[in-house]
Amino acid sequence: MAKFRVRVSTGEAFGAGTWDKVSVSIVGTQGESPLVPLDRLGKEFTAGAEEDFEVTLPQDVGPVLMLRVHKAPPELPLPLGSRPPDAWFCRWFQLEWGPGATLHFPCYQWLEGAGDLVLQEGAAKVSSEDHHPKLQLQRHEELKARKEMYSWKTYIEGWPHCLDQVTVKDLDLNIKYSEVKNARFYLKVYSAFTELKIKGFLNRTGLWRSLREMRRMFHFHKTPAAEYVFAHWQEDAFFASQFLNGLNPVLIRRCHSLPKNFPVTDEMVAPVLGPGTSLQAELEKGSLFLVDHGILSGVQTNVINGKPQFSAAPMTLLYQSSEAGPLLPLAIQLKQTPGPDNPIFLPSDDKWDWLLAKTWVRNAEFSVHEALTHLLHAHLLPEVFALATLRQLPRCHPLFKSTGLGTGGFSELIKRNMEQLNYSALCLPDDIRARDVGDIPGYYYRDDGMQIWGVPSLLDTREALVQYVTMVIFTCSAKHTAVSAGQFDSCVWMPNLPPTMQLPPPTSKGQARPEGFIATLPPVNATCDVIIALWMLSKEPGDRRPLGHYPDEHFTEDAPRRSIAGFQRRLVQISREIGERNRSLALPYIYMDPPLIENSVSI
Repeated sequence: MAKFRVRVSTGEAFGAGTWDKVSVSIVGTQGESPLVPLDRLGKEFTAGAEEDFEVTLPQDVGPVLMLRVHKAPPELPLPLGSRPPDAWFCRWFQLEWGPGATLHFPCYQWLEGAGDLVLQEGAAKVSSEDHHPKLQLQRHEELKARKEMYSWKTYIEGWPHCLDQVTVKDLDLNIKYSEVKNARFYLKVYSAFTELKIKGFLNRTGLWRSLREMRRMFHFHKTPAAEYVFAHWQEDAFFASQFLNGLNPVLIRRCHSLPKNFPVTDEMVAPVLGPGTSLQAELEKGSLFLVDHGILSGVQTNVINGKPQFSAAPMTLLYQSSEAGPLLPLAIQLKQTPGPDNPIFLPSDDKWDWLLAKTWVRNAEFSVHEALTHLLHAHLLPEVFALATLRQLPRCHPLFKSTGLGTGGFSELIKRNMEQLNYSALCLPDDIRARDVGDIPGYYYRDDGMQIWGVPSLLDTREALVQYVTMVIFTCSAKHTAVSAGQFDSCVWMPNLPPTMQLPPPTSKGQARPEGFIATLPPVNATCDVIIALWMLSKEPGDRRPLGHYPDEHFTEDAPRRSIAGFQRRLVQISREIGERNRSLALPYIYMDPPLIENSVSI
């Protein structure tokens, strides 16, 4: 005979409780006990409850290795008027068999329908004799053998499993939004559509009448950052700063020699560099930077409201005058092949020519950011990391409908980028070195990201494994937040980040006028669609879990608890330093402030 106390915790989420009957058996080094029901009169497992059950086993099973949980529908009819929920969110089980002898079995998942689940112990507390090295080794070998025995007939927590579902509705509850989060998300969508419909924008397929009319759209949920964008979007310094701290801070690289297909001359840039200054001298000083959107060259474009859309593949040359001076644009070429129909636009050109050229660059930024930096690097790749054994992945974003490239263009871009993507590009320190931007001032994406990263650098050593895991965590948390959270701020004033362009890139100078500039921008309905989508995808609809906060206590041992506490203290310090820096900035960079970073890609 062996007696145990079993303590069970049910989650607090809506619908977490169940009327189903739960039984447990204990797997030890000397065998497995029969299933023992955890049963009382009435409903045992209500939302938020922690309950104790006395369990008596017919024989001792030896040191405990695992806990089998069995869930099945009740045999008797339920009380009148009750609906039989078939899911239960179990937080954890604890086994107690004496003072100081407690084993913890983390679960933290929904259990749907009838079936078995085998949980491994989290070793919250164990009796002192269990710490003996020989016994620990023995238990390790026995646990390994037991896993092999059970793996063919029951799912063990942490073992790979497959996903083969057609729609989101069919997904397991553990990988879907909670009902509360889902409701908030759709309520948010409904309120956005309603507001823009009342304003008369939602279904208007024509052009904007003026920039003044666009300001009415801008009042749609303004933020301090969005107001700053509206006030400064035409300024060269702000245009350049967005390559450092905007939505797509991963393309800018130091220019050591001008590309042959970008024939900028000293005469062209003299108004900015000053008389007697040469491009070669600036290249040697390391003060020139390049942003090349060449991956967009010849990409398939979309059709919106029956009209074909257009894309450019610009090259932008930037100049850093001194450590204290702002980064400034020097020259823009909108296509990759130089020629008389592909002029190089300059800050000294007519105001509207230069503004239109910069706006084409911003449109290229939108396309590369949404298709590659955001969708591919911060969603599809993390899905591979998180669901490496799952076979079919759902689509991530509702952004295909109203963008200049559409589904076909996005798919083509992703294919092109995958052919050149490598591991080092995903590791922030390696990426910073490859682009040679380690010393460019005011690059807060780099500065904050490097603080949050903080790891050494081949997967054949412990250090290599640490780097790889850090890359996964960083990509799924900090990097995703950096390229996602500011989407609405950057795009609500649409001319700053147009999702599509309705006229082709200019082939000469002196033709741009206010009317032509507006005619090139997206139509009203496409603007609404994208702004609503980016508003939804920028803001977490509740149920936030900031980086370093783990409400699901999977790690209960002392060593990981100490590591988590140390990590949390470091994040607090990083946040304090970011806050102090931001107080002196006209436009604070908040997208890598730890309290605002989600633990994972959650939207």
